[in-house]
This record gives sequence, C-alpha cells and structure tokens, in this order.
Amino acid sequence: MAESSANLGHGMGESPEAKDWQDISADDFRLLQQVYPQLQGKFTVLWRSPRPFSSAVLIQTEHRSYFIKRSHRSFRSASDLQQEHQLIQHLAAQGISVPVLLCSKDGATAAELGDWSCEVHEKAQGFDLYADHLSWKPFFSASHAAKAGEMLAKLHQAVQNYPVQHGRSAKYLISNQDILESHDIEAAIQQRIKSSSALSAYFADKDLDAVWLDQLKAVHGNIKNAMQQASKIWTHNDLHASNLLWTESGDQAEISTVIDFGLADYNSAVYDLAVTIERNFIDWLALEQTADLHIDTAGLSAFIRAYLANAAPLKELEILPELIKIVHTDFALSELEYFAGITRNFKHADAAYYGWLRAHTAWFFQPQGQKFCQLLAKLIQQAKA
Repeated sequence: MAESSANLGHGMGESPEAKDWQDISADDFRLLQQVYPQLQGKFTVLWRSPRPFSSAVLIQTEHRSYFIKRSHRSFRSASDLQQEHQLIQHLAAQGISVPVLLCSKDGATAAELGDWSCEVHEKAQGFDLYADHLSWKPFFSASHAAKAGEMLAKLHQAVQNYPVQHGRSAKYLISNQDILESHDIEAAIQQRIKSSSALSAYFADKDLDAVWLDQLKAVHGNIKNAMQQASKIWTHNDLHASNLLWTESGDQAEISTVIDFGLADYNSAVYDLAVTIERNFIDWLALEQTADLHIDTAGLSAFIRAYLANAAPLKELEILPELIKIVHTDFALSELEYFAGITRNFKHADAAYYGWLRAHTAWFFQPQGQKFCQLLAKLIQQAKA
C-alpha cells in the first residue's frame, strides 16, 4: 500500500519520506489545552509541517491562530527549548520581528507532556512563501537573498548585548564551531565519536575516510587560528529561506518575521555567515546525481553585498572562502548522531556520513567547488571596495 501523503515529509533528499515523528493528534491537542489555557475551545488544523526533527502544526481556534511544535524529550527538553526562547525574547526587545511565545498555566514557555517537549507560538506575521520549500534550495529571487543578508546582519547586531555567553545545553541536533576551534580536527572528531555511544556504535565497523580527513585537515590549518580568536555571539545557524516569513508574495517582499531558532548556539558571526551561505546558494540535493550543481550566483552576490553593507566590520571575513568548505562538519556529525542514536534511521545516518560529511567536503576540492570559493572571495572584495 502506498504511503499516505499525510504521513510523508522532507527527508535527506528531494523525495518525500515517511515522517520519523507522528503528527500531533486531536487527543494530543486536548492534552495541550489542559496546559495552555489560550487553546481552549474548538480548533481547525490549517497546516502540518513537512519538516523533519519535530512535529509541528498551525491551528485556528475560535479567536486566533497558533503554531504548535513538539519535539521528543530524548533530544530536546523543556529547558533546552527555554534557552531558545530566551534568545527570541531578547531579539524581540531589540526590535527584531520574531514569533510571540505563549506561556503555559505554570508561566513557562515550554511544557513537557509525557515523552514530548512542546512550545506554542502565536501565528507569526507574514506570508510563508517557502513553507514547502526544501532546505538547501535557493531563494526564489536575488531580491529575497539580499533581504536575508540584511536580516542576518541585523541579527548579529541585535545579539551584541545578549548577556548569555555560553553554549546551549542540548546535545543532539546542534550547530556550533567547537570542532573548528580545535587544535587538531581529526583528534576532535575521534573524541566526539568516543564520547558518544551512538557514534561509537555507528563507526564500530568503519574507518574514517582518509581522503576526507586529509581534506578537513588541509582546510582546518588555514582557519583554526581565526576561529579560536573570533568574538562570539548567539547565532541563528539555520537562516534558510524556509525560516523567513514575508510581507507579500512578490520579489520586492520584505522579511516580516524570523522563525525557528532550533539550531541557535554560541558561535562567531563568520560561522553563522558561512552556514547561511552554504544552506542557501548551492543545490546540494542534486549531488547524488551530478557533481555539477546549480549555483545561485545572483542570489549569492546580492546576499553578500547586503550583509556587508549592514554588518559591523568582521575581521575574520577573509577566511570565509576556506571556512565554507568544512563549516557543515559539526552539524552533519550531530545529524549522524541523531539518526544513529535517536531515530535509529541508518539510511539517514549513512546519508549524513557519506553524502553530507564526505561528499560536501569533496565537492569543494573539485573544479566547480574551487570556482565557487574563488567567486566567494571575489564577491567579498567587490563588496568591500
């Protein structure tokens, strides 16, 4: 029997896959109503998110619309979520348009119900133009890319006075630069594997690819000093097109709301900049079929110009064309640990290792990847001139 489309969502490739986490049911919603008084009464489901890692739904009550997100407690506790929420509330105070969080009857912005950690937001302002857009796919227009560059700069400015100066408590599905700051990146990865039962089990019958390690070490030697010395701020780490809402549907739309701080952590601005570029301007999902990937050159150019025109001077900027080659390493390793240890989806775990950790890095050492880094360096120089 074919899988119901209602049970399909985004996976590691371009084809829909069975969701790892069950949708929020009517019974689940009734439990939430007991914790969040604002949800009382009849409701209608308007939309279910196709994205992995959690279950999320947009509902309409008699009075207003709410976005509900539920994560499994095995990788996100309520206190983990509250760290994200504290950042969101700080950004709101700095004038950044972010979702409005609801407090439970206990006054907390996250609640644990059985095996789940839940959060409820008022429906964010704006059009969700990229609601069904796969991650790693480019913006619809260079104008949208420019607005994202401007917004990333504003986010980096808004957290300069954020008082929390340490990383987050979550251990799974995180995105930070710890490995990139290490003295020896191979030793850091080996230690990461050794300290994780899930990674240790996954690599028990595998040797880390020697070519990949050599590529990592070659790049890491060029960036590690700068990464160790870079000033840190709390960063979004997932400013993809799908995590932005817009004032209208056309190319001239402005960003109305920034959403989904699930990967936010304590990093440098250049790390967040590299992550954002890597996620938005290279069509990675086609890498299984071809090494000749679509590059959104116009969008990249517009994004770089807009970011640099609005951001504070970034002394680490010169390492960006090198950093981009391995910036995905930490999150891909974190994804691998999640798939191997939480969902036990070893097809996805293999995709994280072979397709993301190894193949992404290898692409940057091939002619098209080298040209991309040269283009990035050129665009930076042009924008600074």
